[in-house]
This record gives sequence, C-alpha cells and structure tokens, in this order.
Amino acid sequence: MIKGVFVGFGVMFVVLLIPIIHPVMFVFGPFIGGYYGINTVEGIYSAPGRKSLEFGIWTGLLMLVVFAISAGIVDSIFDIENKIRILIWGGVWVGTFYYGSMSGLGAWYSVLKAKG
Repeated sequence: MIKGVFVGFGVMFVVLLIPIIHPVMFVFGPFIGGYYGINTVEGIYSAPGRKSLEFGIWTGLLMLVVFAISAGIVDSIFDIENKIRILIWGGVWVGTFYYGSMSGLGAWYSVLKAKG
C-alpha cells in the first residue's frame, strides 16, 4: 500500500511541476495521483471502498507531514499575527483532508473501473 501511495504522491508533484498546466492540475492532481497510484498496490483483496479509503488515509497522512513541516517553517521564520497563523494551520487541515479525499476518490474510481 505504501508503494502505491508514494507513486501517487510522485504523480501529484510531477503534475504540479509542469508550468503550463499548473493552475488547472493543482486541483486535479490528487485525483490523478490516486487513480494511477492504486494500480501499483498488489496483494490487497479487500473491497474497493476499503482499499480506496486506506489509500486516501495514507496519502492524507503523507500530505499532513508535508503541510505541517511547511507551515512550521513559515511560522518560525516570519513574524506573523495570530489571525494569519490560524489561517496557515487551518490550511494545513483543509489541504490534508482535500488531498486525502481526492486521492481516495481517484483510487476508488480506478478500482471500480478495473473491476467492471
């Protein structure tokens, strides 16, 4: 499962690095990463919903680490007000749930498409 999460994570960041499509693919990157990342997961014979949920949880946890480190660096380097600090750490939670849920949905779509 972890190998698939890292493949999906890599796909998300490769999509973000392409400058021409960056504004559009920033939104769809987690879905595409989940769609291709779940295909590398082998040996899991659980239901498609559970498999996709686990994939989304692992991706969300990985993105939580990335977002928390980024927010911690910004919080420690810059002298920011409490209102802005709340927005930054709120963005960590929103981003984590967005990336986790969208990658799980992409994985679910891929598994259901392959099954049917």
